[in-house]
Amino acid sequence: MEESKFATYLADTLKPTVIHMLDNVANEKRQVQRPALLEGINCRICTDTMREALYEARLIKFPWEIDLIRQATYISSHAHMALMQATKTRKTTEKQLAAYFRWITACYGLDRQAYIPIVASGPRAATLHYTKNNMPLPEDALVLVDAGAECKCYSSDVTRTFPVSGTFSDEAKVIYNIVLAMQEAVLSRIAPGVMWTEMEDLAIQVLCNKLTEIGILVGTQEELIESGVPYAFYFHSLGHSVGLNVHDVGGRTVYHTDHKQEYSPFLVDRALEANMVITVEPGLYFNDTYLKIWTQFPEYQKFFNMDILERYRSVGGVRIEDTVVITPEGHENLTIAPKTVEAIEALMSPKAKKQDMSNNITLSIASSNNSVFSPLPNVLSL
Repeated sequence: MEESKFATYLADTLKPTVIHMLDNVANEKRQVQRPALLEGINCRICTDTMREALYEARLIKFPWEIDLIRQATYISSHAHMALMQATKTRKTTEKQLAAYFRWITACYGLDRQAYIPIVASGPRAATLHYTKNNMPLPEDALVLVDAGAECKCYSSDVTRTFPVSGTFSDEAKVIYNIVLAMQEAVLSRIAPGVMWTEMEDLAIQVLCNKLTEIGILVGTQEELIESGVPYAFYFHSLGHSVGLNVHDVGGRTVYHTDHKQEYSPFLVDRALEANMVITVEPGLYFNDTYLKIWTQFPEYQKFFNMDILERYRSVGGVRIEDTVVITPEGHENLTIAPKTVEAIEALMSPKAKKQDMSNNITLSIASSNNSVFSPLPNVLSL
């Protein structure tokens, strides 16, 4: 094969004075290494702006990108609904539910998962990013399923928490409704121009007030939040951008790894804009390790009513996560899986009809030639 002249042709034609590149070509001394492709081309290499420009381009989605995420989220939502019904109708394990989710989404054309499915039951639901998925489901417990399929490289991210038995216990219902109230408060406010940090603060305020109402926390909202006590129960971000990665790029906060700058996927210091796709995923967890850390110090013990805390500890953890797109008027929630206590219990009732997605699931994407998933009757009735 003859030597490629493409680089030389570009250089002779464009006569660049600066070529922008990603900074991952730097060596350990942070010196930019000139790629062999550019040998002989007299120009400066700039690595200061390319990464941020690419990240910004990925954060604001085109309509066809939103449609792909919508399709992935639609099918993932139905898979979550099918898991709720499967859990009610048979004894199963975390691993079986994870496999069932993969199988359902694959049956409808989505062969790849956006991330490893998380199926965490009982106390394991209090562990973030739990992926062992190797325990049987306790009949009296909640199960947290965090799973989303990928459509043509675009991710979805959905979490639902539901009772294995099909009916929430009194304690589980209280904790679940606190998380739902956190999410509903945020969803009622998100729109272009809203600062994401304000939504983080709002979720914490709702959590703090609700935990005080049921007696787990003791004190005023101001002193509890100032001391950081609510973070004993909620120790992750409210959400992140979604796109080609499930935790996609888009935050402006810059942090440093060993040899290069990285940008946070969390929208910590910027306002929401139309055509962003983000998650809203508050949670409440009774994680033994975290609670032990917070309650072992005398200066924090006064904020906890341990007797009431013990009453709710067995709930484990609850997270509710929706994928939403910011619109000029507010937002569109792409996630359709039920999330109220009443709707979940109705879906898991023996009288509920099995989920059937076999009719007219269509990709309305210009590049997809309007492909239609083949009907798969009874695929979810096993």
